[in-house]
Amino acid sequence: MKKLSKPRYILCSFILIFAILLVISCNNRDKQIYTPFFEEKSLQTESTIDFNLIDNLNESNKKTIDLATILFNRTKDLKSLQLLLKIKKDHYKIDSELRKLTAKNLIIIPRAVYDLNIKSDSLKNKKANLYLFALLDKEIKNMATILDQIKKTAQNDDFIQFAAHSKKRIESNIHIVQTNIALQ
Repeated sequence: MKKLSKPRYILCSFILIFAILLVISCNNRDKQIYTPFFEEKSLQTESTIDFNLIDNLNESNKKTIDLATILFNRTKDLKSLQLLLKIKKDHYKIDSELRKLTAKNLIIIPRAVYDLNIKSDSLKNKKANLYLFALLDKEIKNMATILDQIKKTAQNDDFIQFAAHSKKRIESNIHIVQTNIALQ
């Protein structure tokens, strides 16, 4: 009989110790017991920006480039051609800078789907170029408004600098377009 009581005593004490360890481990469940070998570090980002503004800026910039291209193909005046080429180069540069900036901040810009809203009857008129310059003026002014909003609402310094730098380019283009409208 004595041989049987010792294993029972050992078995009961083992079960009791196991139960105590189980209760203790349940109480410490919220605490982190181990330190992970690879720890994921979160990036400190301040990329709070309205994505709709970025999308609208991209769309407006594409429209401006397309309108300048149409005007470039229709215009025969050398001075106007040079100015339109400058506008196109400026807006291609803005597009390139916007792409780099959004890639740096992990922002995906969807492909712009837009309509230039050009009335085909207006292109057959004698003042078709005036009509196209007016559309171009409207689109560049729209871009200026969007850049102002980005400058005011963005918390990322890169976007603020981009908006300020692009706004300076656009202001000179607005002046160019308005001068051409006056000459038409």
